[in-house]
Amino acid sequence: MDLIGKKFLFQYESGLQVIGDYSSPTEVSWEALSGPAKGSKGTESANTAEIAPNIFFVSWIEKSGTTVSQVLDLDKLVVTAFVTFDTPQGRQSMFDTGTLTEQ
Repeated sequence: MDLIGKKFLFQYESGLQVIGDYSSPTEVSWEALSGPAKGSKGTESANTAEIAPNIFFVSWIEKSGTTVSQVLDLDKLVVTAFVTFDTPQGRQSMFDTGTLTEQ
């Protein structure tokens, strides 16, 4: 897989910036650089699949219970993500798109 071993800066339209490191098909490390989770980081078990040439689906559950599902288009350098997370008002979700830059 062309994704494995790569590290990206994600710049989402919401203003969220995250570093993502795809070290293996079953592991992703991340660090939030901005947004409500700024300063948070982790290494998670991930599921990764190439769904078309240079287009990858990656999904994981963080230790906090936050779920992240991404579609990464390495040709266009864009990302689409769906995230779910707990808030005092209950479980919420967010759909976000952005760009990625290889680090």
